[in-house]
Amino acid sequence: MAKPDNNKTSSILSSVYSAFLGSESALRRYLGRFLYRQEDIDDMVQETFLRAYRATRQRDIEFPKAYLFRVAKSVAMRELGRKAHQMTDYLEEAAAEEAPQPGSLEEHLQAEQTIQLYCNAIAELPPQCRRVFLMRKYQALSHKEIARELNISVGAVEKQVTLGIRRCMTYMEKQEAAADSSLPPAHQEHSHD
Repeated sequence: MAKPDNNKTSSILSSVYSAFLGSESALRRYLGRFLYRQEDIDDMVQETFLRAYRATRQRDIEFPKAYLFRVAKSVAMRELGRKAHQMTDYLEEAAAEEAPQPGSLEEHLQAEQTIQLYCNAIAELPPQCRRVFLMRKYQALSHKEIARELNISVGAVEKQVTLGIRRCMTYMEKQEAAADSSLPPAHQEHSHD
């Protein structure tokens, strides 16, 4: 069994480490497109380096800087998915904690489906739009606060919020139309009463 070449391993590790040091601020800016809290960005930068470092133990990394950015995107997407799942859970729990209102079981099921559709619509937004939309609608931050936090103009915030609202409404309308078209004709008449 051949011994690993320590010089080669050291060279690979130093190339990944050098690439990380040389592009850390660019990685932070890149991850800032997906995440807005500085703590989250810091965590994701560290996670990116650790994953890239671990990968060097299993294979050669030919282009370390490009690999770091690929890992960063993967880490950010996983984190966004986790946060979207948390938000869906939060909205479902908030809806469940509300005192039941008088009404039929059908109305309650419809309300739950609407909340689920809304969460799905938000999850479908482009990353920057979703981020701005959630900061505005979920965290209730002002346009100025969001602009300052993301280092973008207030106009860009307004545009992203408007885009988010429009896309969510379109998504909801399409889903409701699809649901209506799948109902039997007699039921469709009653659903519009």
